[in-house]
Amino acid sequence: MTKEVLTNEIDQEVEAAPVISNEESEQKDASVSETESAADTQESKPKPKRAPKKVAEKEVVIAEETVATSPETEAGEEIVSEAAEETSDENQEKSKSKKNKKMKEKEKEKKKKVAKKKEKAKDKKAKAKKAKLKAQAKKKAKAKKAKDKAKAKKIAKNKAKRSKAKKNKKK
Repeated sequence: MTKEVLTNEIDQEVEAAPVISNEESEQKDASVSETESAADTQESKPKPKRAPKKVAEKEVVIAEETVATSPETEAGEEIVSEAAEETSDENQEKSKSKKNKKMKEKEKEKKKKVAKKKEKAKDKKAKAKKAKLKAQAKKKAKAKKAKDKAKAKKIAKNKAKRSKAKKNKKK
């Protein structure tokens, strides 16, 4: 019976625990481990009154090595991150240049189409103007012909009158 009571208490505690994401738990674990390690080093290692010189120098060398390796790894990480940024920038520039090329080609095609339309309109105007001039010339020619015909008819009429008048005189 005591086992059941204990298991129920444990179950209740487990159910009451809030859900924590992986990142949050890693951050908490890291901060907890840092504080624990700092506390452990202070408690477990009482400060010696005087450290031998060789041990002190070894600790300084080890500390310098760890400090020296950490900038190298950071520099390596920076180089990798810079390379990744450069490749992503290059990819973006390539995509932008491709888009720009396509846009320029489309603009060129539009300009060509507009130029063709303008050329066609210009040709159409020129043809219409020629046709108009031709029609006017034809009309003038027809009017001149009709005028010449009327003049010739009038002359013929006058000539006929004169010849008739001569004939009447002779009689």
